Amino acid sequence: MPEDSEHQWKNIGDRIREARTKLGLTQAQLARQVGVSSQTVWSWEAGRVKPTREHMEELAFRCEVSTAWLLGRDVLEADLLREASVSFYDAVEGLPLEDIETIQNFINFVRQERRRRTEAGE
Repeated sequence: MPEDSEHQWKNIGDRIREARTKLGLTQAQLARQVGVSSQTVWSWEAGRVKPTREHMEELAFRCEVSTAWLLGRDVLEADLLREASVSFYDAVEGLPLEDIETIQNFINFVRQERRRRTEAGE
């Protein structure tokens, strides 16, 4: 890896750690939520391994930050996402579990469609 790339992934690792610890999560807890091993989370945080796009999206979601924030691109966007997360939580709190599952399925569908369009160059 070139020096700039190593530095970039180390900074992203620092941001993953910062977001994780701010939520009071251990590496093992975050790993379970994202669907990877604790070793993988350690490798990301150490800047040794680059998370995939899908993992970056899942990390951002689970850590309540934006992918732009994880990448160090846009602090304002992260603040907006945090506000949206709180608003979203407030909106679904108290709904029946089946409604929350429907909303989660819709979110997953939108993510898959965005990925598909991005990969297709649309």
